[in-house]
Amino acid sequence: MRELFLTAVVRDDDFTMACAVLQGLTWMKARQSVHRILFFHGQPQPKPFKIPRIYQQSRFLPFWKELSNQLARSSYVLQLAYEVARDKDFGKGTTMDFNALPGTLRWTDLPDPLRDTPITSRKKIDIPDQSALLGAMNENSFRYKNELIQESYSFVRENVEFVFSRYYHLPEPSSAGPAASLPAWEDLRPVDPAQKWVLNVKLNVFDDSQPDKVKKANEELLGVKAELEKIFNFQAIDRRVFDTRIAPPPVIPIRG
Repeated sequence: MRELFLTAVVRDDDFTMACAVLQGLTWMKARQSVHRILFFHGQPQPKPFKIPRIYQQSRFLPFWKELSNQLARSSYVLQLAYEVARDKDFGKGTTMDFNALPGTLRWTDLPDPLRDTPITSRKKIDIPDQSALLGAMNENSFRYKNELIQESYSFVRENVEFVFSRYYHLPEPSSAGPAASLPAWEDLRPVDPAQKWVLNVKLNVFDDSQPDKVKKANEELLGVKAELEKIFNFQAIDRRVFDTRIAPPPVIPIRG
């Protein structure tokens, strides 16, 4: 699958108005979500991913095989994303059993070089609703690196997704493994002290072996850019920001 997206930055003071604009554009209220994102380093040398037996009969087995093929060519950082609730999971002292909870495994490739366009284009694999992901990481010698909390507001119009997101550190991060429990929401530390929001306008091309489909998606996103360019300043982003062959991606370093 290929993911294409535009990127803009929105100040916290402008966030409510920005949401109102997209609510009018999409005729829907934002879906709010919070995720724990765990980052795992691959091995120093590329190695195929050993698919645990629990996934061998999964309907997502083709995705696991594709992931294994990608990891055989280059070592990557993988993400495990777990949806959590602000009112139930923060500051309650409860321990999350990651191997029992369903999560989403995320892999993203280095984006294509930019060619006079603000659109970022990259291959990605998302494998949703999987339990025992921590066990799969351990079985393949992936090492825990860190975690972030992702706060998002999303809108959808037809096949285009509009997502505002920002990230938080835990007050006492550990390199040994995921925190046993989550702190109170008020104790999280914003990755960006100004608490700006990153807006991504996304399209997915599921069969990216057909250039015409990728070209059509590019044209559709450029149409959205033209539609919103008086409101949002979509910028070209250096693809090295998204290079997960090296380290977990940082907050997008653009000013606005």
